[in-house]
Amino acid sequence: MSVSRNEILEKLKEILVSADENGREKLSAVTESANLYTDLGLGSVNMLYMIIATEEVFGIRFDDVGMNDFQTVGDVVSYIEGRLS
Repeated sequence: MSVSRNEILEKLKEILVSADENGREKLSAVTESANLYTDLGLGSVNMLYMIIATEEVFGIRFDDVGMNDFQTVGDVVSYIEGRLS
């Protein structure tokens, strides 16, 4: 399954929006450099939702990392990209 970083980012934006009740307002802030915690304000429940939804959408498992391994949206995109290749 060959997916570009941009395609991953776009799908991740949809997941992040659905993970947070105020997600639509933050959509423009979702860039690869955005910090998941400080810029997007995700908490542990939001992160857990994001991980579960990402596993389902991309057909991957987050079995070798923890939530604290990701600081930015780009970190998540890179991880997904690595799992898909």
